[in-house]
Amino acid sequence: MVVPALPTAIRRYGPVAAAVGLLGALVGYPLWRLLVVSFEDGPAAFIDTVFTSGVRAAAFNSVWTSVVAATMAVGVGAGVALLTERYRVRGAAALRVAMVGTLIVPPFVSALSWQATYAPFGLLDDLTGLSVSALEGPIGITVVIGVNVAPLAYVVMAAALRSSRLGDSERAARAAGADDRTTLRMITLPLIRPAVVAAWLVGFAAALSSFGIPAILGTSAGFDTLTTRVYQAIAFSARAAAFREAVVMAVLLAVVAFIVVGLADRFASGSTEWLASPATGRVGSRIPAPRGAALAAWGYLVVSLLLPLGGLLLRALTRAVGISPSPGNWTFANFRQALDGRAWEAFGRSAALAAGAALLALLAAGVLLLVERSRRGRWGSAATVMFAVPGTAIALATSLGYGRWIANTAAIILVAYVAKLLALAHRPLAGSVASIHPDLVRAGRASGASPVAVLRQVIAPLLRSAIVVGAILVFVFGVHELTMSSILHGPGNETLAVVILDNQQIGDPTVTAALAVMLAAAVGAIATPLLWLRRSWGVPQ
Repeated sequence: MVVPALPTAIRRYGPVAAAVGLLGALVGYPLWRLLVVSFEDGPAAFIDTVFTSGVRAAAFNSVWTSVVAATMAVGVGAGVALLTERYRVRGAAALRVAMVGTLIVPPFVSALSWQATYAPFGLLDDLTGLSVSALEGPIGITVVIGVNVAPLAYVVMAAALRSSRLGDSERAARAAGADDRTTLRMITLPLIRPAVVAAWLVGFAAALSSFGIPAILGTSAGFDTLTTRVYQAIAFSARAAAFREAVVMAVLLAVVAFIVVGLADRFASGSTEWLASPATGRVGSRIPAPRGAALAAWGYLVVSLLLPLGGLLLRALTRAVGISPSPGNWTFANFRQALDGRAWEAFGRSAALAAGAALLALLAAGVLLLVERSRRGRWGSAATVMFAVPGTAIALATSLGYGRWIANTAAIILVAYVAKLLALAHRPLAGSVASIHPDLVRAGRASGASPVAVLRQVIAPLLRSAIVVGAILVFVFGVHELTMSSILHGPGNETLAVVILDNQQIGDPTVTAALAVMLAAAVGAIATPLLWLRRSWGVPQ
């Protein structure tokens, strides 16, 4: 057998070995340890744990709230996507940005803002004497999760509606004599049905993994989901049975995520198999928007986003809960109290962890893309699956895999961040790499440039926007990440999101609101460049 020279072997097999090692360390080994530990006492013990009353109730709550929230999200997302992509409506570009922009609001901040606005003693109660008492419980949890998932459904639906092939089919139908409304009903909606299913599955996976919203709105009502029950078992119980329950529930969450991602990928592929040509914007004549449709869309955004954030800000400025949020009762004392040494340290730690995760995720994404381009295959699919796996499952898997060495340190949080957020770095880069024609590289090499020079002078400038977008996405999600941080942090390693949750749980609503406002403002400022770079990662214009 001829053994290839070492430099040749490194060039040929090095990237593959690096990708296999990377995915094994971030995905394979932790999930394997989670599965092994869940079956340590045998399959019978696993099944018995699944069917204990507490786990059964939490699983049922998780499933039905996720089903309802995903359905609500698809209804909202599809309605707004049709409005912006198929109707003539003023301010369509602003409506698109507003819908996608809601993605940057941390889910637990959204829950706190709804609580500050619509719950008893909230802004609505102060102004009108009315409140939504059911907000803190299953109904409120379902609605707020649906609102947070709706932008994801909108992105999937809007991308399908902007396909140039779909526009060609619509124009053909109109040429055959169909009017605009008949074309919408008979051509557009049936053809995007797979995208609707894919959007629903994405929404279901996101709803199932939600932790911050049920933790804030469900704890006082005694309403458990799988994610909150895992957290309670790890954080507040020293019983071996509680830990076993947590591991089993984490396995259930991971298995459901794998199934849902597989189904979503199948339907998404089906919906884009013939639709997936570059979007040209040639959608033919647009239908006049139904009367009041644009007003309804903006009204939804005001009620679901602007009013709650305004209520949160007023709570942060008001001296105490229960008094009128009028200017005479405003104070900055809550912000001064919030900005104690622990909060500043936590914010710095959150920023450092998010920056580290962004750098490592980009490097890891580069390795995966190098192998995908040279060897073909879908190496990035593992990153997509991990993004769909709930943070509670990833946190437990990471703890079981690496806790013996780095438990209660910032390093273990960083590992979990990279595993969870790798897809956010990979997707923008993958889209940009796919658009680089091989002839550009061949032309550079033919002109005498070295591979390094081609990389620096040809490829890197074309990937600059995707790199920036990927880094910002990972950083933003890392800064406000709560689920994994709340399980993995140790003494002195709290992130800002954990500090906010701690304040909320000890019953300090005004300081909690002040911290949440500062986090939301910081995230919004960091994410602002995405509004100018959104073409690079597929957000509809």
